[in-house]
Amino acid sequence: MNTVHREERLLNNAYISLFIINLIVSASFYMVSTTITLYVTAFGATAAIAGTIVGALSIASMCVRPFTGILSDRFKRKRLLTLSLVGISVAMAGCGLTQSIPLLIALRVLHGFSFSIATTVTMALVAGTVPKRQMTEGLGYFAVGQTITSAFAPSLGIWLGERYGSSITFICAAVLVLLASGLAQWIIPLPDATVMQPGRKLVLSDFISREALPFGVLAIVVAGATGVENGFVALYGQQLGLGNVGWYFTIGAVALFASRLASGKLADRHTSLVMYAGLGIMTLAFVLLGLGNVWNATFLFAGAAVCKALGLGAVQPTLQASSLKSVGEDRRGAAASTYYLGTDIGQAFAPMLGGVLAYSRGYSNMFAVFALPQLLGIAYYAWLTHRRSTIGFKRKNENHE
Repeated sequence: MNTVHREERLLNNAYISLFIINLIVSASFYMVSTTITLYVTAFGATAAIAGTIVGALSIASMCVRPFTGILSDRFKRKRLLTLSLVGISVAMAGCGLTQSIPLLIALRVLHGFSFSIATTVTMALVAGTVPKRQMTEGLGYFAVGQTITSAFAPSLGIWLGERYGSSITFICAAVLVLLASGLAQWIIPLPDATVMQPGRKLVLSDFISREALPFGVLAIVVAGATGVENGFVALYGQQLGLGNVGWYFTIGAVALFASRLASGKLADRHTSLVMYAGLGIMTLAFVLLGLGNVWNATFLFAGAAVCKALGLGAVQPTLQASSLKSVGEDRRGAAASTYYLGTDIGQAFAPMLGGVLAYSRGYSNMFAVFALPQLLGIAYYAWLTHRRSTIGFKRKNENHE
């Protein structure tokens, strides 16, 4: 079976191994993402070119995402994870050793391809390590590692760049990922064999999971909200005279940490309740940001940071687990890639729309408008839940007849 051996304990050896690997990879990602624009502009690149280099990773990741599921389901996931991490390491090291714009773009494309494969495979592997009844809890704890690294890795990357040069930041990040690839090869206990029959014809469901698609749609909403928040909160804060609003993200990181620790166990028992509550308080966060120019902006920003993080920490692992539970273990790669394709689309296009709205209507109206997708997400999830319960009821009656 193309998965890790499932144990009855949540914190088993395979799960802990994957957690450590993800922690290392996440730290390296944040180290590089905060310094790459500083690096390329330092040797004369314009802001537009710097933006192209930064965006090349996300675009490449989105383009390759539909194919990562079939790779994950057809080939040995442990080997794929190792190779994709090596690809990330090569891309990071290469960026630190060149000042050629075309080569930097090519390396960022390689980084995007490899990152897309690594995240899909990791999610499929993690789902195979935990008891199914605790899947949301396990994915929530797993994401805590990313929350931890987001609190210190950006500052570490900037400090290394200021003290030793940006090239050293890239080299150190590459070494960390290379270490993670070694750990993936040697410490993950996988009885890893492909599950698909050789020679079977490819079908659309090998690339995009129809069962997981509704959760991918909701992922667009959630990831889009996060992309808009990350892209425009700092600029909005400056416009309102708040100065550096780094504290907004610090508050959010603390609330996100708490939410991911607490909500997973509840979501395994009461999935719909967690989804409604999570999307609801994310809606409130954007309403509060939209009111920033009419009341105490500091208070509203702090409240929005808490609400957005609490909602995200509840909804994100619930959507991931729902995607993976919707298919059998042999199609977990397709389900994971479908979910991540939704996040790629949301992160890529929502900030673009947000920029247009901010330019034409102002930041406060832009944030208020982005409360609407969360409300639509609630309505869509309610319709989805009703539809599934109706189908389940019909099938139950048919079986009794």
